[in-house]
Amino acid sequence: MFTSYIGIDLGGGKGKNTAVAHLRLIEGRLIEGRAVEGGGAARVEVIDYGTGKVGPWYDERLVAYLREHPDAVVAMDAPLCLPTAIRDAESEPARRHASEVARWFEERAASLPPSKKPRYTTYTQRATEVLLAEELGIRPLETLGQGMGPLTARAVFLRAALRPTFELNRNLIEVYPKATLLQLFPRKLADKYKRSAASAQARLEILNQLTDLRFAPGAWREHGLENDHKFDAILCAYTAYLWSRSACLPPPNDLIAEDGWIWVPEKQPGAG
Repeated sequence: MFTSYIGIDLGGGKGKNTAVAHLRLIEGRLIEGRAVEGGGAARVEVIDYGTGKVGPWYDERLVAYLREHPDAVVAMDAPLCLPTAIRDAESEPARRHASEVARWFEERAASLPPSKKPRYTTYTQRATEVLLAEELGIRPLETLGQGMGPLTARAVFLRAALRPTFELNRNLIEVYPKATLLQLFPRKLADKYKRSAASAQARLEILNQLTDLRFAPGAWREHGLENDHKFDAILCAYTAYLWSRSACLPPPNDLIAEDGWIWVPEKQPGAG
């Protein structure tokens, strides 16, 4: 089990909005620096977060920073896989996988009431987005939907640049901060946390209810109450912590996992 968690709210590669948060395990039994099962109640501490103290998190700096923390699990809120329909399928396993995913979409569409327009576009969507929307009521943006192309391209580039230190679903995961909140809190609170007149108050209430999360001296919680990106980075890192404790919903099968999976926490009573 990991004891260090890094969350990334990814912005454009030429912009200044990328934010990074670093959490660490502060309670629970450790053996040789790693958490073990049966170690008692666990808590995490935000030790640093922000949009960059010495400059924006451009690609080179971000990759260098992550490589300095090979013992961490990294959670990023952007697609780390392209839709299967447009991936390179030169090898036989890749072609077979693409065919199986296409069949999954076809069978799912056929099981639903007829629609006047295509229900899915497999070159912009992945199965994970369909499942979250149709089964959990959570609607992430499509991988290559409107406005997402550049962000997806950057995330896929970063995934490649981080190999072999970080590998997908081993110590690098894709998350969605809004989904985390909808699984943990009532929708009326989750819906207020961003782009709302009550955003700062909603974020404070969320942090107050996350009783296993605290802030180290110097990483003041107030810095994240008025900034979407900083707060989302904390949520990404917190989701990585939950994932490390097997408290996130797994993909239903290997096919969906390989297609790309957005990890969300298990639903709590009264959430959503």
